[in-house]
Amino acid sequence: MTNELNRELIVTADGNPVESFNRACLRGSDMLGLYPMPFTLKIWNISESDYYLLSAAKEITVSSEGSILASGTVSDVYWGMTPEGKVTEVIFSPVIRLWEAPVSLSVEAGVKVSETVRKILEASGTGISMLTFPGNDPVRSRGQAFFGRAAECVADALSAASARSCLTAAGLCVIPSSGLPVSMELTEEDLIDEPIRAGDMLMTLKTKPTGWPLGKMVSVTWKGVTTTGLVIERSIDADNAEGNWQAELILEVKI
Repeated sequence: MTNELNRELIVTADGNPVESFNRACLRGSDMLGLYPMPFTLKIWNISESDYYLLSAAKEITVSSEGSILASGTVSDVYWGMTPEGKVTEVIFSPVIRLWEAPVSLSVEAGVKVSETVRKILEASGTGISMLTFPGNDPVRSRGQAFFGRAAECVADALSAASARSCLTAAGLCVIPSSGLPVSMELTEEDLIDEPIRAGDMLMTLKTKPTGWPLGKMVSVTWKGVTTTGLVIERSIDADNAEGNWQAELILEVKI
């Protein structure tokens, strides 16, 4: 991979650009499953109007070179003073809407898992839809009752199909236990360091900050050796002024 770095971070709040900052730093991670893992965006010395834009925002998106690094629902905005000036900190998560939405739902016997998940999403009132349901889709022989957080109810329903899920901007993606066909191929040019194996089951890849999608099957080749795995976690540590400028992927190794 080239050593030339374009450290541009583009921030939008409810679709409106935040442009007055001279430094920004994005850190956070997300993983398969509907857990509200937070991302943190720190912005130095923004204008008063941009601060109010962020503090009133419902959704935030951080991009670089045309790729969305992280986006989600804002849960907190606050500021403080540092030697470098005023710092505004935004906490957000792509999953928080499903995590905070309450569900109370009964589903009759004879309903497929996919239809159960659709009913839970509809009952959540979030407007989130399920995109596809690949793999095993068993019919439940008994009636079911769901009560609590919508995210946990979805996970409970999917456990009957041994499936996991992740949330994208377009909707809920279901990942079967067997995985999916390879949809991304990475080579040494895409990596900034040698892949790290953790036993036989996990591999960590380091790349430049890019909006790698969760739940995708990846083929990665390093020094002539090719490994295939499922992206189960990704993290971003990107400072547009100094420090780290990288993403990490954790693969569940299949081959």
